[in-house]
Amino acid sequence: MVSCRGSRGKDVVLRSPNVIRCVLFDAVGTLIYPYPSVAAVYQAAGVAKGCDLPIETVRTRFHEALRLYAVSPDLRSDETLERERWGRIVDHVFAESDKTDEILDRLWNHFAKCDNWSVYKDALPVLETLSRTYRVGLASNFDRRLRTVAGHWPCLSDAMVFVSSEVGWAKPSPHYFAAIAQVLQLQPHQILLVGDDARNDYHGATAAGYQALFLTRDGKQPEEIPSEATIESLQEVIERLA
Repeated sequence: MVSCRGSRGKDVVLRSPNVIRCVLFDAVGTLIYPYPSVAAVYQAAGVAKGCDLPIETVRTRFHEALRLYAVSPDLRSDETLERERWGRIVDHVFAESDKTDEILDRLWNHFAKCDNWSVYKDALPVLETLSRTYRVGLASNFDRRLRTVAGHWPCLSDAMVFVSSEVGWAKPSPHYFAAIAQVLQLQPHQILLVGDDARNDYHGATAAGYQALFLTRDGKQPEEIPSEATIESLQEVIERLA
């Protein structure tokens, strides 16, 4: 085990940094984020189809729906299941509307366009640095639209992309992580996953034998995740691997 001093002055530790051969990143919330915000885009989509809801109502219902329909109950995934899942989310947000199929089409196409996403300012420099030494990729509960979105930025377009709809399983399923390790032809402990979701990214990865870092951009520390496994910026990934 290797320890060094991080940017916040505390010991920063990875279980076995010297054996890591690949660094995978969650996508949404870790490397990229939607802009305008999800709530603003959903509200506009509803208005366009005659369902004018206050943005706070949209935001509240969206987060409720995400909790209800985060992934399929058995964690299986494919393009059809993903589209159906987002359909249930849209139905929940726009419960008063009889045009949710049209709203879903509008939203599906919106989030397929790279112009509607932004990249966190610490993402590209870190990816560029890591790619000189490690295999770098994206590991996301997304669908094939992520390939189009990621292709907008050079460092992301060069990265390997593992989306749940193509893997056949969603995080935190152990099958998801095992399938990726098999494709990479690496042992699980040779892979580091960085993500902002405690259940899907940190716990899912570590349960599968990966090494993992939990990213908290707002500084909130989940009690069940060790502080030494928590980072507040992607730059700290480089420090942990030093």
